Amino acid sequence: MKIIFAESHNLDRPDPLGSHQYIRLFKEEGHDCLWLGPAVSPMHLFKLDSLNRHRFRIWRGGPRRVDGIDWMVPFSLLFYYNLPLLRSNQIGRSQYRFCLPPLANKLIKMGFIPADLLWCAGPAALSLLDLVPHGMSCYRLADRLDKFSRIPPGVGELQQEMIRRVDFVLATSQSLLEWAREVRKEGVYYLPNGVGEHFFEPAAEPPGDFPGGGKPVAVYLGTIDTRFDLETLAHGVLAMKNFHFLLIGPLTDKSLKPGLKTLLEEKNITWLGPRSHHLAPAYLQHAELGLIPFRQNELTEAVNPIKYYEYLACGLPVVAPPLRELAAMQGPIYAYRNREDFTAALQKAQTAGAKEREEGRAYARQQTWRSRYEELKDIMANKQA
Repeated sequence: MKIIFAESHNLDRPDPLGSHQYIRLFKEEGHDCLWLGPAVSPMHLFKLDSLNRHRFRIWRGGPRRVDGIDWMVPFSLLFYYNLPLLRSNQIGRSQYRFCLPPLANKLIKMGFIPADLLWCAGPAALSLLDLVPHGMSCYRLADRLDKFSRIPPGVGELQQEMIRRVDFVLATSQSLLEWAREVRKEGVYYLPNGVGEHFFEPAAEPPGDFPGGGKPVAVYLGTIDTRFDLETLAHGVLAMKNFHFLLIGPLTDKSLKPGLKTLLEEKNITWLGPRSHHLAPAYLQHAELGLIPFRQNELTEAVNPIKYYEYLACGLPVVAPPLRELAAMQGPIYAYRNREDFTAALQKAQTAGAKEREEGRAYARQQTWRSRYEELKDIMANKQA
């Protein structure tokens, strides 16, 4: 099959998401795969951070291959963004129509038109449903984008339009499943996140920057964004001096920067920033427990955290608020409802024995990306029948 993944993240991002896992599994089975996007535009010339500079390099160099997967960054004159004029839904529906050179011409030259599967990861891919002849289309619905800050206000409408138009929808949480089924009754499937098999490998030596000192380490692996409850974490850092708190991942919500900077003055917390995903198990396997310090709101109600499976795969008890999706999965968790509960949950999780940790690993073994991929293939076979 020829498969196009229309994406909003780079193919080589250090912390791969679900689409990264699926495209690599498709490639492993011998399919021709193209990672399309995210696009660059004249607007990005005024926001030349490291991410956008990298995307411009990919665009200037032309399509490249990463582990056998083609990656193309198109150039679009207009880009759907939360700024006057650019935030209109018409721009959101038409982004790929403004590419120079025309996107369809490039895809023909690369041999990806017609495509057998058009995989859409966001509403910006709406125009591709018309521009790219394809045999089947799907929308992997992983977030309620309308619940994020600094997102165009009409993005929820565009998400619903995508839900209506594709051949089938893959919802990663029960909340998203229900939302999609308000739009259409058929062709919507629950396919949550999973865990990479390398998280089950025997423990490696602790990385050189892993905090020492003999204290049990409570680790958070992931992006520090609008979902992150810095106040509750700070309460734990200040109240639990017998723990060392380790944060691994990028900071994307700049409003948290002052508070995080102040918190880092404490001696029992370390923030390492992003680390390559293949190194993540080495950090987790030497920690004592895993943290998901998320706020409870409409945004996190729709979250199926990948880190939950990764923690369990490495034998870590998980401390998290009773997010709807975590409760629905009925997996092992030490839940807390407020800041005082957070410290109590930390203390209780620390007492988890070898049997309980192995039970968590056994649960995670049933949730691998490969097993999700087999479910996906069954869905596709049923749609083709």
